[in-house]
Amino acid sequence: MIDLKAVVTNDDDVRVTLAGELDFHTARKVEPRLTELAASGQHGLVLDLSGISFCDSSGIDLFMRVHHRCRLAGTRLRLCGVPPLVVKSMRVLGADRELGLAAA
Repeated sequence: MIDLKAVVTNDDDVRVTLAGELDFHTARKVEPRLTELAASGQHGLVLDLSGISFCDSSGIDLFMRVHHRCRLAGTRLRLCGVPPLVVKSMRVLGADRELGLAAA
């Protein structure tokens, strides 16, 4: 189960809070909304991952796809509150080299 909440902030960014487990099934459920937000014309897209209790390679692949869509739309993607185990997985997969992230 995954929960997604999006709020436009005062600095013209969209802040998205994800909570729950991010795996193959839940990543497919949130990808359309994240894709829509990436192309919304906002200055930035901030993904707050502090509520993520589990994230497999499907979730990290989702972040990479959203990152590429943001780049095409001229939107800056930032990940914040990234749990330490997710940071470690991103480093193993090499995703940390492209994604701007901050550990929880």
